Amino acid sequence: MKYQELMKAIKQKQVRPVYLFAGPEQYIGNMVEHTLVETMIAPGLEQLNLAVFEDKNPDISEILSVCETLPLMSEKRVVIVRESAGLTKTSDKKIVEALNKYIERPSGSTVLILCDSSPDKRKKIYKTLKEQGAIVDYDKLSKIDLEKWIGRRLKLAGKRTSQKVVEQFVIDTLYLENDNKNMEMVDNELNKIIDYVGERDAITLEDVETVMPKSVEDNVFKMVDYAMGGNKGAALKMLNQFYLEGEGPFGVFGLLLRQIRIMLMVKLLSEKRMSPDTIAKEAKLAPFVVKKVLQNGRRYRVAGLKRTMIKAAELDLKMKTGQIDPEFGLEWFVLKL
Repeated sequence: MKYQELMKAIKQKQVRPVYLFAGPEQYIGNMVEHTLVETMIAPGLEQLNLAVFEDKNPDISEILSVCETLPLMSEKRVVIVRESAGLTKTSDKKIVEALNKYIERPSGSTVLILCDSSPDKRKKIYKTLKEQGAIVDYDKLSKIDLEKWIGRRLKLAGKRTSQKVVEQFVIDTLYLENDNKNMEMVDNELNKIIDYVGERDAITLEDVETVMPKSVEDNVFKMVDYAMGGNKGAALKMLNQFYLEGEGPFGVFGLLLRQIRIMLMVKLLSEKRMSPDTIAKEAKLAPFVVKKVLQNGRRYRVAGLKRTMIKAAELDLKMKTGQIDPEFGLEWFVLKL
């Protein structure tokens, strides 16, 4: 089930006795946990009815004993086992059997939450939880859900803005194109903007540009565009700026190759007359990334991009084997784009 379904169930006080919070967005899971605890445990009685296990290799008998203890002056007892405890990934047969047995016949007065950002679907525990319909997916948000999330957060903060500003904010966060970006990071950036505007109720595009400096990935894309467009001076200036900001030549080189690889992939798929949305799905890229590549890369030919990738592979070997200085090699590569 999606976490939105669980939120509705919590409001109706129709929760299951066991849940697996699965997926990378455990930050959202923590918020859902908070709502569940507030709803199911009487105010001021959290210490008596809430147990959180996060130490590695916890005692399974202790966890199950707490789960089977009746709540005190509250509707439910809540037991949370963090991913750091390693309970869902254990191969200990005794622990697996004990936990599996409890999941099949859980206490009706307790809500047990197991957390795992990347659960092993082959595990017996996962299969049992799936049969029980107790898996809550916390996958990365889609563009639509992300924009809705931002809208709700701004409304709670008493702020308003335009769709254009929201879209630019989403682009600058790199959330949709970078697997390492999560909602905690997005919220932190949003809070910075909210704090920046102060008592002003409207957030403008200028506010976003001021508070959120362009990422290295975004600037690398611009550097590639400058170099391939013939503006070598601007490209080299950006390269030197990367070094001043503490980026190493191999890090910049890797990001540069990623951008060229994305351009090549998008160009190849576009030649098959695929729509931008289909290309995004096929290449596992955010739609706005595909749109940006198609807009900026119309003058680049597939054959040229392929030759560039071959040159890059040759240069990579020379830099890593000490045949050429990395900074000199990267500068030469940018000039040859």
